[in-house]
Amino acid sequence: MVVNRSTEWCRAVMTAVDDLDAGLLTCGAGEAVKRLARTGTHYTHLLVHERDADGLTGALAELAAEFANPDLDMLLLGCNADIACAHLRVIEAAEPSAVHQALITSPARSRPVLASDAASLAAMLDDAIVEVRYQPIIRISDRRPIGVEALARLCHPALGRLLPDQFMPQIEEAGLAAGFTQRMISRVFADLLGSGLAGTGIRVSVNFPLDVLLCPGTLAWLEQQRAACGIPADRIIVELTESQPVHHPDPVRRSVEHLRALGYGVAIDDVGPAVPHLERLLTLPFTSLKLDKGLVSQAERAPEVLHYLAETVRAAKAHDLKVVAEGVETEAAWTHMRSIGVDHVQGFLAARPLPRTAVPVWLQAWTGATV
Repeated sequence: MVVNRSTEWCRAVMTAVDDLDAGLLTCGAGEAVKRLARTGTHYTHLLVHERDADGLTGALAELAAEFANPDLDMLLLGCNADIACAHLRVIEAAEPSAVHQALITSPARSRPVLASDAASLAAMLDDAIVEVRYQPIIRISDRRPIGVEALARLCHPALGRLLPDQFMPQIEEAGLAAGFTQRMISRVFADLLGSGLAGTGIRVSVNFPLDVLLCPGTLAWLEQQRAACGIPADRIIVELTESQPVHHPDPVRRSVEHLRALGYGVAIDDVGPAVPHLERLLTLPFTSLKLDKGLVSQAERAPEVLHYLAETVRAAKAHDLKVVAEGVETEAAWTHMRSIGVDHVQGFLAARPLPRTAVPVWLQAWTGATV
C-alpha cells in the first residue's frame, strides 16, 4: 500500500512492484489509516512519502508496528524521520532499484526477553516510555462508538516497542503494577485533554490488576489526578483484569463501591470459565462485564461456547450489567453476539488498537460508513 502523490516516487514504486509481480494500492493517508485499523486485505509493505502523509506519518508507523503476525514493514520514501519503529526503513533515492531492494529485504526481528528480578524491571521501566493505544468499543444496537479501551505499550531504547504480554506478567509478578498503572493513567489523562480524544465525549476504560484495585493510595491518586485534569469521572471505566483471581470478594466490594460513589464505571474483564466465583463477583456493584476474546472467537464454530456465553450474558443482565464482547473480528461473530444479548463489541472488525492521532480519523471513517 502506497501513501504517495509524487509522480517521481510513484514511477519508482510502480516499476519496482511490476518487477516483483505484486499487487499495489495507492491511497491517501486517511484511507491508509482506515484500512490498517481493520482486518481484511493483508499488506506486506506500507510505503509513505512524508510530505503526502497529512501529518499522519507517526500514526501510520505506529499502526504498522502493531502487526505482529504477519509482520508489516513500513518504508518511508525520500526523507529521514525521527520515528522509533523497528518496522520502519528509509529509502532516500527515488530509484526503482532502491525500492525493489527494500521490498525484498526483511529486517531481522526477535522477541525481547525481559529480566525477571524487580530491580532490573524497575530500571527497564525507568528507561522506557509508556505509550497508549485505544481500541474502540461499539454499541451493537446502532453501531455507534461509545468508548475505547486504553492498552499499554512500552517503548524502550534497546528493546523496542513491547506489547502487554511481553511485560505485564513480569511487572505484576515483581510488584510494580501500581507504579506502572499510575504512569499509564497519566498518559491517558494527557491524551484526553489533547487533540484526538478531547471533544469526542467517548468513555475510556483503563486496566487495574486486583492488587492495584485494592490499594487505597492508588485510588486516591486516581481521583486526585482526574479532578486536577477536570475530566468527568463518568468518562472513566476501571477494568478489573483477570490476571489475579478474586478469592475474597469483600475487599473488592469496598473498592468498587468507593469508585462507584465517585462516579466511575467499573468492569469485570476477560470473563470465562477460568474466572473463579463469578456468581459472587456479579453481586458486587460493577457496571459492566467483558467476555473473554478467546471464547468470543470460538463461538461461531463451538455451540457449547456460545451457550456458555449466552448464560453468562443472562447472569450479567440479571444484575443490570452491560456486556461487552471482546475479540469480534467478523460480521458473523457480531451477529452471534447480538443474538445472545451483548450490548457492546470490541475487536478487529471495528478497529485494531489505535494511536491517539488515528482515533479521530477512524471515528470519521466509521461513523460516515455506518450512519
